[in-house]
Amino acid sequence: MVLTALALLLLSAEPDPSFAVVATTPPGLERVASSAASTLAERLEVEYVELGGYLKTVGPGCSADLRCLAEAPILVNARRVLHLRVSPLSGGRLSAELRLIDRTRMAVTDRSAAIVEPGELAAWAEKAATRLFTRTTSSARTLPPSPFPARTAGPAPASPPPPPVPSPAQIKSVRGADEEP
Repeated sequence: MVLTALALLLLSAEPDPSFAVVATTPPGLERVASSAASTLAERLEVEYVELGGYLKTVGPGCSADLRCLAEAPILVNARRVLHLRVSPLSGGRLSAELRLIDRTRMAVTDRSAAIVEPGELAAWAEKAATRLFTRTTSSARTLPPSPFPARTAGPAPASPPPPPVPSPAQIKSVRGADEEP
């Protein structure tokens, strides 16, 4: 899928777009998550950072702790981080969450979550990133002025009156010749 021009425009509008994309997942899903995250980073033209070694040294609880994750030494140059978190569900489906983390405030700016099939993870992450950037960028929320003049609300057009209800005498005169009186 092609990332929308709006997301690329929003990224280029940033004065210092130091972004990074990271992925965390339980054992067994590393390949699926890292593939989706690296595809997302490639489409956004930002850096994909592999956190596997860092997470192994600090322990399993770090991937759930925002401060621990955001303070990874490998992310020192990134101001904002897209964090893709993937968990397995029954039936082979995946629980996916994409969080936009502002490292300067150590806060999650916005997030998006869904249940997806493994083959749809990269496409979902791309759409979710576009939504996150659109919702969190003030210039994306304000629409440019319309080139068309605004319509003024005039008087509502009058609707025609309902047809009159026929009287019993009129209904009797309409009966066919084969009907009994």
